[in-house]
Amino acid sequence: MGKGKVVSFINMKGGVGKTTLCREIGLYLAKYYVENIIEDGVNREQPTKVLLIDIDPQANLTQSLLEKFGRSINFYKTGDILDYKCSVDNVFKLDMVGMDRKHAILNLTDNLDLMPGELETIFLQRQNNPTTPNKLMDYIIDEGLRDDYDFIFLDCPPTYSVYTEMSFYASDFYFVPAVPDAYSVLGVDLLERVVQEIVRSQRNGIFKDKQPKNLGVIWTGVNLSRRPKQEDYMVGLADSDIVINNKIHIFESIFNESNKLATAPFEKSIVDREDKTLDDIMTKICDEFIKRIEVMQSETALEANKTT
Repeated sequence: MGKGKVVSFINMKGGVGKTTLCREIGLYLAKYYVENIIEDGVNREQPTKVLLIDIDPQANLTQSLLEKFGRSINFYKTGDILDYKCSVDNVFKLDMVGMDRKHAILNLTDNLDLMPGELETIFLQRQNNPTTPNKLMDYIIDEGLRDDYDFIFLDCPPTYSVYTEMSFYASDFYFVPAVPDAYSVLGVDLLERVVQEIVRSQRNGIFKDKQPKNLGVIWTGVNLSRRPKQEDYMVGLADSDIVINNKIHIFESIFNESNKLATAPFEKSIVDREDKTLDDIMTKICDEFIKRIEVMQSETALEANKTT
């Protein structure tokens, strides 16, 4: 698939399974997906490498993964660098310039890494430095992270803030989990307006030649047998002006409501279970997720060729 893709998992509405999907897709891709490459005339299988970045101040993604892998984030001190925690916060601190990757990225498995978030990240809200939204993008570029990972996922908060700008500055795509309810259309419409405002504000800068693209909306928490009204909301979004006019893709794959997941321990993931139904759901979602990226990349390439 080429250089690593940066994808923001985002919705302006909370409680839509954003963090859960970010974690589960990341875990599945890192554990089960391989890319066939030709190397020295030999067809080899290359595992998918994933970096998860937690920029939600609630840090639920970080907490669940630390518990899952039995890890903790301790304080360290190296040379003249002050005590630090391995955290996304360090990307924004002046005294961490030139830091080693271990100051910001925690290794979880051979193919999965985490840039941990923490509640202290809220300090960004109080910063008036206009370069703050650029810092994560700059770190990804400076460290060549796209060369080291196939996917970089950003778990974003459900509000319009400096975190939102930060995520879109760095992202190639954004992925929108949504629960089918009376506010589905409003939530997608609000997100699109937020994206347009962020892009407009940097139309001659960061987004002059490239803009983040909507990968699509995926329905979560679906249980039509218990809540048949959900089908009306799903049809309503598909027929809405915001989806039609912006050509927003609605994923065929659905992340159905699961009592097993709802009642599971915080750190329990689908990959930990021997559940064919859940495995099939995740496989279908990941397959469509990757295919959607490939389709959008092809469309972008065609558009570029038309303008040259």
